[in-house]
Amino acid sequence: MSGRWIPSVWLDATPPNNLKRYALIELAVLAPAVRTTLFEIYAGKSDYWPLIDDDAQLHLKREGPWLLEVNDAHLSAWHNLEAIHCALHAWLESEFEGAQLALQLAPGMVVENPEGARALLRFYLPEAIEQLYASAPEECRDGLFGSVQRWWYRNEEKEWAALDGLPRVDFPKPWSLKVNHELWISLHGEAEVMALTAELLETTPDIFGNVCDCERPRLVGQVLEKADFHGLTRRSDRRTYAYLQLSRGDSVWQEEGMHNLLQQAASGDVPLLELLEKSYGESSDAG
Repeated sequence: MSGRWIPSVWLDATPPNNLKRYALIELAVLAPAVRTTLFEIYAGKSDYWPLIDDDAQLHLKREGPWLLEVNDAHLSAWHNLEAIHCALHAWLESEFEGAQLALQLAPGMVVENPEGARALLRFYLPEAIEQLYASAPEECRDGLFGSVQRWWYRNEEKEWAALDGLPRVDFPKPWSLKVNHELWISLHGEAEVMALTAELLETTPDIFGNVCDCERPRLVGQVLEKADFHGLTRRSDRRTYAYLQLSRGDSVWQEEGMHNLLQQAASGDVPLLELLEKSYGESSDAG
């Protein structure tokens, strides 16, 4: 990946004695051997904590986000680990102990709308954390940012940008990520991107070619924006559109009659895949 390995201000500054530095790393993109090496660097010290600490969901605990306390020795040892750049989503500076900080951040993994519907949320992704910082209810912002001094995330240029923390919460209280309809819809779009990315990887693993793991959701997000432009709202239609766009590119929509089929799918009751099969005999891989 492009961009610096750590925030540039860290290169010339030593943190105050009371300030700890943490990495927020998602283990799913790391091979098992790399995960083992990552934790072995701590030489027996358990300075790392899962954000999903639920033995009933061991796969999420094992492959999900972890908070790891870091120092210069850790950073030096990590630098050449395969895919570590893709696994790394944030740097945090905080006075909190790691176990307390992980516990404080954990509720952000589930977002809830006013009707009580809930969804798993990778709240630490750049698009999500920016929205939460700007628009989340005060209780949620306190929960996420009242425990940190600075939250570093990668901006659109893949450089580290800082969100300033809120005044320290000395005695954090339980909280949940309950948001209004507007923010729910916006955040849920990120959930759709991640779900479709995972589905495409499972059903058609070669569709992304050599695209880096951490760039795949961005690519899927761009494709879904095009599906929005064409008015495709059915989940099956959006999946079909994404498959064709990713596998064949823009040229597929230049074929005669394709735009008419998109319009029919957007405004009618017949799914896009069925329309394609009737007109072109498209492979069921698109469904």
